[in-house]
Amino acid sequence: DWKSAFVYISEWAFQWTDYITRTTGRLTKNVRFVDAEGMKLSEINMEANRRDGKAMGSMDQMYPQMLEGVKIINSPSWIQIPWKVIRTIMPKRVVSKIDFVEPSKKESEKLKLLKYISEEDLPNRFGGKYTTWPPQYDEMK
Repeated sequence: DWKSAFVYISEWAFQWTDYITRTTGRLTKNVRFVDAEGMKLSEINMEANRRDGKAMGSMDQMYPQMLEGVKIINSPSWIQIPWKVIRTIMPKRVVSKIDFVEPSKKESEKLKLLKYISEEDLPNRFGGKYTTWPPQYDEMK
């Protein structure tokens, strides 16, 4: 099922970041990038959001320090406006992990992404040099 797969992948990510931390001496965490450009409220699948939230909650309980943060890239204003209200009632540790980034508008915003990914691997739509993202599969056409 989906939750088992999510836990399996998260466990692998945890083991890999733990390995990097132990072998390099540098604390390593995960960052989640969410490309929200062009997202419409009508396209949001609430069941998928509930599942994702539940799975992320489980991961936070099992690996509380694994997630460095979530970078929401090029989000529409209909996401940012409610966030400004919601963030006031959320725990500070949650709020501190969420960052709205617009790398195509400001160089300083692009630098936030370059902290985690090289410019060569950053997709060109975010101001990087990687041109083959997203991959195209026959099923997507």
